[in-house]
Amino acid sequence: MFEEYPKKITLPDGLSLTLRFMTRDDQYALYSFFISLAPEDRRSLRNDVTDRKLIEKWVRNLNYDRVLPILAEDDGRIVANATLHYQTFGWGRHVAEVRVTITPEFQGRRLGTALLKEITHLAYQSKVKKLLARIVTTREGVIRAFQRAGFSQLTVLKNYVKDLQSQQYADIALLVKELQPGTP
Repeated sequence: MFEEYPKKITLPDGLSLTLRFMTRDDQYALYSFFISLAPEDRRSLRNDVTDRKLIEKWVRNLNYDRVLPILAEDDGRIVANATLHYQTFGWGRHVAEVRVTITPEFQGRRLGTALLKEITHLAYQSKVKKLLARIVTTREGVIRAFQRAGFSQLTVLKNYVKDLQSQQYADIALLVKELQPGTP
């Protein structure tokens, strides 16, 4: 699996990007990526990605058996992050959670589709049977992108999460993709 990376992908508009696994050397570039996101995009994330100590902790504690982070780079600059969060014990060992974050200038260019295809391929190679995505329901375009990638919405959890800044409650859509042999 790791021998495939880094690898080049080409977006439908012809732009070529590099996909690679995150390393401990990515701390500052990852922080720069996250602070480049629009405040609305950061609000829909689970963690305060403007906290340098949090980013430092993520890169210092890299463990690809628990979280597999893929970075997309344009000319050496991180423009997207996709992660596969494995459940390593208990009755959910066959499930992995998917998270995708893309800088504003690369949104709407089918990069999310390419990353979901990549992360699905990696999950299948890791013997994962189900992928789970939790998306704030106001992110309708993100939900549609996941649905185009084969995810089905199971349910909506009403008033389930609280915005880190405004402390407003939000609904979360749970989407799942079943992985079968030959799943793209």
